[in-house]
Amino acid sequence: MMQPLTWCSVSGRLPRLLAAFVLIVATAAPVQAQLAIDKLDLVLRPDASDERTGLLVVRNESDAPTQAVVTLEDWDRAPDGNNRFYPAGTVAGSCAQSLSVFPLSLSLKPGEAQTIRIDYTGPAQRAAECWSLVVVESAVPRVGPGGRQLMYHVRTGLKVYVSPENAPVDGEVEGLSVARTMADGKQKDVAIVAFANRGGKHYVARGRLEIRREDNTLVDSLELPPLFALPGATMHATAALPTLLSGRYLLLGIIDYGGSEVAAGMSTIVVK
Repeated sequence: MMQPLTWCSVSGRLPRLLAAFVLIVATAAPVQAQLAIDKLDLVLRPDASDERTGLLVVRNESDAPTQAVVTLEDWDRAPDGNNRFYPAGTVAGSCAQSLSVFPLSLSLKPGEAQTIRIDYTGPAQRAAECWSLVVVESAVPRVGPGGRQLMYHVRTGLKVYVSPENAPVDGEVEGLSVARTMADGKQKDVAIVAFANRGGKHYVARGRLEIRREDNTLVDSLELPPLFALPGATMHATAALPTLLSGRYLLLGIIDYGGSEVAAGMSTIVVK
């Protein structure tokens, strides 16, 4: 089950070393959000008049009144799949200039819910998808080390995609390489499949890595982790290679991205 996109920062008047300690603790055991949202992402259609608006329901699940601010930001994913956040309007695929959000502040009693309206105000015809993030931020007070008052800023994000109905779906394996790394005190060979979303909409691509001998007989087939690819992004999927006998092998990375064909890339390795 997917978890909401929630993260936090901490503020307060603390000595430098103590502040570092508090941040480490906050990373290890994050503060629970007081506010919950009813969905993780929202897809709007620019070319359908009845699908240019979406609603987000925010509920106060704490036992205390809570206030929050609502903002628009940009985001994308690093090649390893981790989310990255930016100011609104700074990412090439941003929707921020074409989105309207109301209200921009919330004041909720315990158990109370409020609806946020998100409108796409841009042109009806788009060649490709754009995306942004609606952020609901609340402040959670906590008592830190030494009785100091800390304020955790808990931020929960809704990913918004404005996706044309006929946006193209395409993908390509850009490269397949092998790197040696250390794991549990031992050297491991890891295959890295670089996959590029060449289409106009986001998707989750899935694939496998096949290891074949020179005569094309199959040695092993390894499932690759899902690739969450935005338009124009290149994502990396890795798979640890099993112990192989001496010889020459063909590595075949096969990615299914939902198009009419699958994407594939090949590489050879020599095991001595």
